[in-house]
This record gives sequence, structure tokens and C-alpha cells, in this order.
Amino acid sequence: MNQIEPTMTAGDVIEFTMHDQRHTAVVMLMTDDDLVLLDLVDGDRPAWAGVSSLQEVAIFMPEAGEVLAAA
Repeated sequence: MNQIEPTMTAGDVIEFTMHDQRHTAVVMLMTDDDLVLLDLVDGDRPAWAGVSSLQEVAIFMPEAGEVLAAA
């Protein structure tokens, strides 16, 4: 899977493979020219990535009850 799901939006937590390494990140911003600003969970600063460079993308969206319970 080399495509970002069309339902991915800023704030989603994603897991993806890039350069044969698995990463977890929070989507901070998506641009019209297929760039994504990611806050990498295991990194020390945000990073830009091209949509085409992300492979095996999984989007994790919490259920509404989980969001309200955490608030």
C-alpha cells in the first residue's frame, strides 16, 4: 500500500514503513502537493515526508467514547 487513505487528517496517529523501518507519528499537516508534516513518536523533531514514500500506512482513530474519557 503506497497511498495515504483519503480519510487521513491532521491529528491522526499513523504507523508506516519508510526505508524498511516501521515508524509511528502524528499527522500535523497535509499539503496539496502530497507532503505530510509528521511528529514522529520516536524522533526528536517533526519531519516532512512525501506521500509516495510512505508504505504500509495504518491510521489509528480513537472511538468517540475513548476521546471523551480522556478529556
